[in-house]
Amino acid sequence: MQITIDGTDITDFIAFCGLKWSRNDVDGPNAGRNMSGSMIRDRVATKMRLDITCRPLRDSEHKRLMALLQPEFVSVYYDDPMRGTGTSVMYSNNHGSEYCIKKPNGEQWWHNVSFPLIEK
Repeated sequence: MQITIDGTDITDFIAFCGLKWSRNDVDGPNAGRNMSGSMIRDRVATKMRLDITCRPLRDSEHKRLMALLQPEFVSVYYDDPMRGTGTSVMYSNNHGSEYCIKKPNGEQWWHNVSFPLIEK
């Protein structure tokens, strides 16, 4: 599987089993349970979401990835299990990462780098 953000391939950054795909329904104002307990659905849209966890990243890789995720919206190319391969406009928020180590040669590493990509 290949994943690109605004044309930059990030496939190599993804950890083993580090990609979670989900389909999320957006419900309208009439959704919810009525007084008899029956569910009323008012789906107004379906949006895809990718939750990505990266392998440990060098500082330079981490900075490059964070720069890719900085724009309000990005173009993401990926293999969607429902729609097939294609491009979606997505946004990302709530990025997390942990500083791991600074090696004797000065190289710094980050781990537990994770972020969502959510369809607009």
